[in-house]
Amino acid sequence: MKQLPLWLRYMLSVLALTMALSFIAGEAVRSFERNYLSERMDNQIRANFSALTSALSSDVLTKSSGALNNKLALMAEHYPDLCYISIVTEGGVEIGQWGDKPHDDNPMALNFINPVNYRDIRVGDMQISMSKKQMLADIELHVEKMRIYTAVTLLVLGLMIYLISQKMVFSPLSKINQRLIEVADQEGHPREHLDEITRLSKSVDDLEFHIERLKFRELELDHAREQAVAANMAKSQFIATMSHEIRTPMNAILGAIDILKEEELPEQCETLTNMADDAAHLLLNQLNDILDYSKIDVGAIKIEEKEFDVTEMARGVMSMFEKSANAKSLQLRFDDRLNHHVVAKTDEGKLSQVMTNLVGNAIKFTQFGEVELMLSHQFPNGLRIQVRDSGIGIEPEYQNLIFEPFTQKDATFSRTYGGVGMGLAISKRLVELMGGEIKLESHVGLGSEFTVLLPCELHYPEEYEPATLSRKAFRSDTGTAILLVEDNAANQLIARTMLERAGFKVTTANNGKEAINAVEKDEFALVLMDLQMPEMDGFTACETIRTLNEQGRTLPILAMTANVSEKDKAKCKEVGMDDFLAKPVNKRTMIDVIENWTGKKHISFDA
Repeated sequence: MKQLPLWLRYMLSVLALTMALSFIAGEAVRSFERNYLSERMDNQIRANFSALTSALSSDVLTKSSGALNNKLALMAEHYPDLCYISIVTEGGVEIGQWGDKPHDDNPMALNFINPVNYRDIRVGDMQISMSKKQMLADIELHVEKMRIYTAVTLLVLGLMIYLISQKMVFSPLSKINQRLIEVADQEGHPREHLDEITRLSKSVDDLEFHIERLKFRELELDHAREQAVAANMAKSQFIATMSHEIRTPMNAILGAIDILKEEELPEQCETLTNMADDAAHLLLNQLNDILDYSKIDVGAIKIEEKEFDVTEMARGVMSMFEKSANAKSLQLRFDDRLNHHVVAKTDEGKLSQVMTNLVGNAIKFTQFGEVELMLSHQFPNGLRIQVRDSGIGIEPEYQNLIFEPFTQKDATFSRTYGGVGMGLAISKRLVELMGGEIKLESHVGLGSEFTVLLPCELHYPEEYEPATLSRKAFRSDTGTAILLVEDNAANQLIARTMLERAGFKVTTANNGKEAINAVEKDEFALVLMDLQMPEMDGFTACETIRTLNEQGRTLPILAMTANVSEKDKAKCKEVGMDDFLAKPVNKRTMIDVIENWTGKKHISFDA
């Protein structure tokens, strides 16, 4: 059975309470007013007759019965409720009387005696009997009025309490309950048959249940978050390990191929060597893409801003693709609208990687025509990078998908052009990490244009100069002395061969302890230090060398390692290393970095 609404029950309760209070208050008023008015009227009558006795004192003294009777009759006319009045002397003799003497036990009679004094001497008594009928009627009328006033006051007060409660309590409560009904209906627990308080009570119980369930869910989420963090850390560690394990053998493979390419080989062997070189670089690029995206995915990539010549960097990127562009008879153009040698402040390595991905992607999908890289200002303060090609173009429905990892148009597309579909996804994430955005405009059969808008500081230096060296360079007349610290025999052989062919005098060490002993015995212009080695790693060896002697404090020490994480780079800087070479090391890059630190050119890179 559906119960009455709470507001109606409250109103009826207030009404019933008001009526009960009115009845109780009325009875209290009746009792109080009756006693109070009776006593007051009694006192008033006694006071009036006391005043009249003084006018009769001389007649009582002279015992003038006729005069007394006349005066008593006049008094009866003024007091309609007067039933009986009698004057007796001091000796008890009645000398004046009006009316019939009532019975002493008459409840409707008010009987009293007033003394009659003549000059403060009592000469007689006045016996009076008054009817209470009219007096009680007047009292009852007054009491009924008071009861009505009290009842009206209580009703008005109850109405005010109800209206205030309705506005402050029941109206909001009604809205809450209406919402609770809707929520309960949505959850499949209809509660319209319940009253507001019961419904609210059950909703509070439900709320408590949901809170407990949320707490349990939070515990589950915390546990899942901890597992995710642990998995993320494990993933990061796996990526770092895989990066090291892949780069170490790739360094030997690419280095061996570079050395073979410098030899006079039969035509067939030269062709096979070039094929192996192209395949090895393709494999390295694809592995780098996967590892780079994994590092971005786990948040292991950090942006390191520094100033660099963005024009020179762009020229270097374009020079990397001259061979592949010439192989396809493509025109490779560089349009510099920055007026040369503009210094930008952003992450040089990340920006170079983005440019490399975009230009390489354009060359891969362009069979005829040209590929152009253009640099210009992005106002008010930023850099605009545009890569245009005359390639196959991209259908509109695929343009949003190409920035997703491992995404290409279809399997045939992948087989035709190669790749795993990571370059553009990595470029987009790197640009976003640097605070910029990348846009695409493409038309099928006409080509594509990628635009990178990158906010960064740009300025023109007064005089462009290469970076100065922070360490002293030792020179030798017979060849610059290099200490190569490398535990992997294959990589040690490859690096030593490259350096010796470039004219350097190379001493090798297999771990950090051997490196320290070598520095203590001989003088070197520079140290190439691997990081992960048995007995003593490269970090500890570098810290120890810096404390040996004057040469140790100023000796350029370059990390040459397969550990390429941001954490490893930061630690290299922390322990005092001057530069960082990531494996697999390109001979041209390695010699260029060494010459920057030794200040001495040995042979042509084309040798």
